[in-house]
Amino acid sequence: MRSIRSFLVELLLKMTKRKMNVHEFMEERRKSNSVPYEVPVKLKHKYNITKDQSLPVDTYILKSNTQSDERIVLYLPGGGFVEQPLTWHWHFLNQLTEQLNCTVYASVYPKAPNYPCMDAIACVLSIYQHILKITKPQNITIMGDSAGGGLTLAFAQYLAEQGLPQPKDIILLSPWLDITLSSPEVITMIDDEPMLNWDMLVEAGKLYAGELPLSHYLVSPLHGEIKDLGKISLFIGTHEFFLPDARKFKEKAARQSVDINYIEYPKMNHVFPVFPIPEAKKALKQIIDIIKS
Repeated sequence: MRSIRSFLVELLLKMTKRKMNVHEFMEERRKSNSVPYEVPVKLKHKYNITKDQSLPVDTYILKSNTQSDERIVLYLPGGGFVEQPLTWHWHFLNQLTEQLNCTVYASVYPKAPNYPCMDAIACVLSIYQHILKITKPQNITIMGDSAGGGLTLAFAQYLAEQGLPQPKDIILLSPWLDITLSSPEVITMIDDEPMLNWDMLVEAGKLYAGELPLSHYLVSPLHGEIKDLGKISLFIGTHEFFLPDARKFKEKAARQSVDINYIEYPKMNHVFPVFPIPEAKKALKQIIDIIKS
């Protein structure tokens, strides 16, 4: 049975979901993304978030007070490939840092419509190579939510293609696995989706893909190779229209005899593990157990 709080959060999402002129929204994002992102000052002080000035791309670091260097998480926040990290990303990452006793590198990777996919991949690669100089691959987790979840899987596939070391864990929270969102099962869920705007995401996906075909694994990792990657764990809720492609990914893994952790939460909305609800606490414990295992 779902918690009352999760029901209320979803109700609030539905009430505040706004209609938008996609063209105007993308122009707003183009202007906003041309200005460097900064973590809000209050959050920076509250969670002791620092910025790694040695990296060529904006990367923020959260460290626990003890044993922080034993495990490192490279986190790729979502935002439809066009929006920067939100407040709830930093709350979630602080909880992860403290409960796992780890260091988190949160990447502010380049966003559409200003930059296409390959700029994001190059950015994440520079951070990953930096982390590899600090620790061994078996101590590294790459994790992301929504668009960042899709980028996380695509990046792991890119590492495999390039013959580079895989992280121990690849953790996907409500990942965007097919940039087109065109399957009939997705279309039937559009009207009931409490949070995501299908028209905006489809346009954002085209801009993010740039010159790549929309079926290319770097933008639609559902179509990429999944063998010889780090251990994949996927969290998804049944009240989000990313669900059908997540289930397709589960089926693909089963067909190819690739062992993954597939965790489907009934009646949960998009990226529910980062929301202030009881189910999120349970999911965070599962995430920590996976990384520690």
